[in-house]
Amino acid sequence: MENNRAAYNLPYPVTFVLKYPEKWPELFSESPPLDPASLHARIKTNEDCWIVTTYLYLKRKKLNVLISDRFTTGQINVVSSLDYSARDLAFNSFVVGTRSDGFKPALCDFVVVQNRFQLGSATDAFIPHWPQPGIVPRCQERGSIIKNVAFKGNDRNLYEPFRSPEFKRELEKLGLELKVSGGSVEGIVSWNDYSTDDLVLAVRDLTESDILVKPASKLVNAWIAGVPALLGPEPAFQDFKQSDLDYIEIKSPQEALKAIQQLKSNPELYRKMIVNGLKRAEEFTVENMIRRWVEVLSGPVANQYSQWRKKTKLERITSFLSRFPQHKLSMKEAAYNRSNGKYIISGRYV
Repeated sequence: MENNRAAYNLPYPVTFVLKYPEKWPELFSESPPLDPASLHARIKTNEDCWIVTTYLYLKRKKLNVLISDRFTTGQINVVSSLDYSARDLAFNSFVVGTRSDGFKPALCDFVVVQNRFQLGSATDAFIPHWPQPGIVPRCQERGSIIKNVAFKGNDRNLYEPFRSPEFKRELEKLGLELKVSGGSVEGIVSWNDYSTDDLVLAVRDLTESDILVKPASKLVNAWIAGVPALLGPEPAFQDFKQSDLDYIEIKSPQEALKAIQQLKSNPELYRKMIVNGLKRAEEFTVENMIRRWVEVLSGPVANQYSQWRKKTKLERITSFLSRFPQHKLSMKEAAYNRSNGKYIISGRYV
């Protein structure tokens, strides 16, 4: 990485704004920036994932980025849009919001989105979510063994039929066990550890609107870890899919069991999925994500910021106030769409 530093440059300084600075006091010291890979147990919230992680990776490249608990007047500021509100009164700062899977933040001057389905205007840019920091890959010694099926997340987010005793019994008949890794063991979050995982399972039944804001993180992390994945019909996964080796799409326990039987009876197919996943993972390395952030900050963000700088203070205040009603409406619409509408797997309407 040392040899690539000269290739990166930002035309303007960028401040990453922490709304909860008390969680990260060490970021405000003069010590060398931390390595996000060592912080996997602490990186949990939208602010952690998008503000802390991005700041640290860019800072380690010696780019002109700062961390602060307040907005820098007249400059580019990046903030978690889930934590940004009109009360911040940041009308005199150029605000780049990281949307994550939240509502469309109309108050922001520019928005970074985590999948292509969130793109809506020239002031949006797609940057994939950072890979899970500190991933521990599957042990190569496991070969074609398929014993452990892992769900990385809180079990309430796994489609209910996959949590049923019946599904677990069918897995046991095939010599498999379902392991939910969203909790912690002795205080250590285990989302990053794939060392004994043989398959990744991720199926959730969300509304058609809500699913459009979700990232492809579980797929990308599985590729990096070298673990084949059984995934639900999510647009973000489908957007990244280039071949049948990328992952196996399923909607029901029956389809999952069929796929598992296929992989157990065809070790060569299982091996090909691992090799393919590791190849696909090269697109989403930290280095490539850093490059993407630099491209966005030095390209569309810098262009919009240049236009914004020409505005008077009154024009900035007027623009800020005019966008506030849409910001509030977007919040209400997103909250409604999370639980109302057609669900993608069960087909039920609420």
